[in-house]
Amino acid sequence: MSTRAPIPRWFILGILTALGANSLAGVTSTMTIDLMHGVTPFALSVREFESTLLPYYRTVTYSLLTTAIVAYLWPIIDFTRNDATGLPSAKLQRRVINAPFVIAAVGFSGWLFSPIFFASATVLRFGHWAPELASQQIFSPLVSGFLAATVSFLVGDWIFRALVAPRVFPGGRLAEIRGTIAPDVRTRLLIFLIAVAFAPLFTMLGLIRAAVVRIQNGLPVGDVVATLSLASGVTFALYIAVGIFLTLVVARTLTRPLGEMVETLGRVQGGDLTRGVSVASADEVGVLADGVNALVQTLRDKERILETFGRVVEPVVRDKLLAGELRLGGEVRHASVLFCDLRGFTGLAETAPPAAVVAMLNAFFTAMTAWVRECGGFVDKFIGDALLVVFGLFDPDPRDAGAAAALRCALGMQERLAALNTARAGAGDAPLVVAVSVHTGEVLAGRIGAEDRHEYTVIGDTVNVAARLQQLCKERGCRLLVSEYTYELARAHGVTADVTLRDSVSLRGRSETVRVLGVA
Repeated sequence: MSTRAPIPRWFILGILTALGANSLAGVTSTMTIDLMHGVTPFALSVREFESTLLPYYRTVTYSLLTTAIVAYLWPIIDFTRNDATGLPSAKLQRRVINAPFVIAAVGFSGWLFSPIFFASATVLRFGHWAPELASQQIFSPLVSGFLAATVSFLVGDWIFRALVAPRVFPGGRLAEIRGTIAPDVRTRLLIFLIAVAFAPLFTMLGLIRAAVVRIQNGLPVGDVVATLSLASGVTFALYIAVGIFLTLVVARTLTRPLGEMVETLGRVQGGDLTRGVSVASADEVGVLADGVNALVQTLRDKERILETFGRVVEPVVRDKLLAGELRLGGEVRHASVLFCDLRGFTGLAETAPPAAVVAMLNAFFTAMTAWVRECGGFVDKFIGDALLVVFGLFDPDPRDAGAAAALRCALGMQERLAALNTARAGAGDAPLVVAVSVHTGEVLAGRIGAEDRHEYTVIGDTVNVAARLQQLCKERGCRLLVSEYTYELARAHGVTADVTLRDSVSLRGRSETVRVLGVA
């Protein structure tokens, strides 16, 4: 069941901003009109007449425009204070993006209508209108209204970016919403420039022109200069304060998201892909933020693909495949091939539950694979309860170290298996026994399989001999059989072991015998 919160904070701040900006503009307009209005009897009579109408005009326009703004914002209010997790419609999203501009435009419309209203009222009351009324009825209201609209828009935009956009656009991508009228960065900077640079100049120009007119109409020069000096000081202080405030607002709406993007890119360079950036605008900054998020997501997908790929294909093979270093066909290489097979697995599989069998195999393969990688080899494939492991395949000269690494790995497998059996004994499970064989020679390595599905593997006589030795190892009840050629290569590189058996064996499919060693 959804619950409704009170009127949201962003709405209260937005209304207070709009009312405050227009009230400040009203005070400014009154002050400048008092300083700039004409001094002829007609102008003074009009000014007195305007003063009687102004409270009624402000009451009506403020009420109507505030009602219009609330009506426009009400769907957004209703959505943001609703705790239910619903997706906003495209229409609501457009309304959110356009809201700061609409609020400012609605507020400015009251100022824009002011010259029409007061000029018409003057004609109806006095029968004519004079150019000397332009400063008080046209120039001053429009400048003050533009300043109010600018403040309302920039501050409202800041409020919506911080408090509304994250709720309505949790995934960003504001720039993809069509039919919006939100200004881009260049337009916003132009509005800001006019407000903090040209508006004060126009106001000062109006004050100077008014002073000239008053001197021409015979007012004492000293009084006019004193009034102009006071008005200039007040105008300067007011616009300096407004300029600093708007500069901070505009800077924050630009520098904060850019700083967040820089921080995020720094994390990405460090390998942290956990967070993206918040997107709260539909302008160029928002597009750039969406691009950063797309980059982060792409890298996340790549990491996930690589991780998944690395679970299916050995990471070293995966990286070489992605780098294009492995040929499409096969190539002859020198490598050492190791087979590791569980003895008595068939009996275990018959008596144990399937889940226990899978758990046992996973624990065994995890321990063996970690050790294989530590020794510099890679698991070519899992074959039932056996591993086919290759060493030295990618070394410049695998005979230099591949055989030594393979023998060291084979000897270490017994130690890892002993540690695994200790844990199994504690759980009341039977110990595992392995038969391991190693042989070195030329292999055909390549991407083998169907046109639409293949794997990178090794085949050839060396692989067959290693497989036959592993089977012979099981038949003779030993734990490790190594071809004499492999052992001699390994011993030349400092890896030795206790030899318990020397024999020449005939292997199925081969006419020549193979010298093998039983190693403890």
